[in-house]
Amino acid sequence: MRSFFESMTPWRHNDGSLHVYFLPDEETADGLVELQSRIAGIDNLPLMPAPWLHFTVSRLPQFDDLGNAALTRLSDALTAELEGMSSFEIDVAAPVVHELAVECVATPTPEWEALVDAVRRGAAVEGAGADEADFPVRPYAPHVSLAYATGAVDSAEVKGRLSDAPALGQIRVNQVHLVSVTVRPELGTFDWVELANWSLP
Repeated sequence: MRSFFESMTPWRHNDGSLHVYFLPDEETADGLVELQSRIAGIDNLPLMPAPWLHFTVSRLPQFDDLGNAALTRLSDALTAELEGMSSFEIDVAAPVVHELAVECVATPTPEWEALVDAVRRGAAVEGAGADEADFPVRPYAPHVSLAYATGAVDSAEVKGRLSDAPALGQIRVNQVHLVSVTVRPELGTFDWVELANWSLP
């Protein structure tokens, strides 16, 4: 494994990047923490703190300095796009060791793809401060990162510790959150401040 943070596309600045997240409930978070315990203590592989575990629906092109009028326009547009969407389940597999991170990945479903599409349409609405030239790529699949590499890591050791790890299983996506995210390469983590949330009944 190699550093996630040296490989990621740099943000305009390390704080204030707007994202929409799905956050695991307490039971799911406990399961993720149990999986994390298998890879604790490996050099250059700090664990994501439990409060910051998340599934990215989409990173948005906006930062939180977009101004009150544009932020209100963005929130209203997301509300309109998410209205009428229902909750749904995703089936999250056992952890996998990728080149840059250790992740639990779910197979994308039509409902997940519709959610991502809705969020990205809302973010692109006129007057919400979006820069089309800087619109981030959509996530490759629903996934939650247990740990991001901050340097060279022996992948074989990580895979060995996870060889018999169970799947996380089915979880319900029933709420999404608009958050202002800070990346902390020196710690190997992300954290955020919540700005709004929407329930999916």
